Amino acid sequence: MRITLVIIGLSAALAGATLTAQTADGHDDSWPPRWEVGPYVGVARHSLVGTHLGVTPDRNHLLIGVHITVNIVGSRRWTLRYAPEVVPLLLISNNPKYRQVLQADGGHITVEDGRGSVAGFAISPIGLEAQSRLTSRWRAYTAGAAGGVWFTREVPTAYSRAFNYTFEVGGGLVWQYRFRESLRLGYKFHHLSNLYTAPDNPGIDGAVFLLGFDRAIRSHH
Repeated sequence: MRITLVIIGLSAALAGATLTAQTADGHDDSWPPRWEVGPYVGVARHSLVGTHLGVTPDRNHLLIGVHITVNIVGSRRWTLRYAPEVVPLLLISNNPKYRQVLQADGGHITVEDGRGSVAGFAISPIGLEAQSRLTSRWRAYTAGAAGGVWFTREVPTAYSRAFNYTFEVGGGLVWQYRFRESLRLGYKFHHLSNLYTAPDNPGIDGAVFLLGFDRAIRSHH
């Protein structure tokens, strides 16, 4: 009977100490969480111009998205995660507006008729993210994703397409400031183009700086 009481007492003390430690340092000892969901805002100024990918200058990006991560494999020091994204709003600035002009032979041509921002909806179902735990509160991550975006008109020229393929690579830091809540600060290189499925395929590149909020939905335990 005494042994049973001692075991119960030690178990209660250990549970209390664990709970106190979690409260004191602000992190969840069940890390890594099984699921995390996080809205984010990303901004890129003056689109990058290269010779092999995007060659369209003077475009700004605004991304309002949701980042999702699900653990695939890992340990308490690192994880590899499935990381799809949904971007309900992707704005590109300085995009041409178009109108149809009737020709003498009865045909039509598309001409530029001013410029303005164009809105799109994007989804990246193919995504991976690797995380490394630096301290009880800080993690470093690197990630990549691929998918597509649907704009309300052709991007970035009249003879390109409203639908474009996308891919991105980047990384940053995650700061766990509460039991299940974290802030994400990162950078990603973002590319979109129609992959030569239209007469014009200039593509647009962006150096996107992002700020996000992550929340753990479910842990392994």
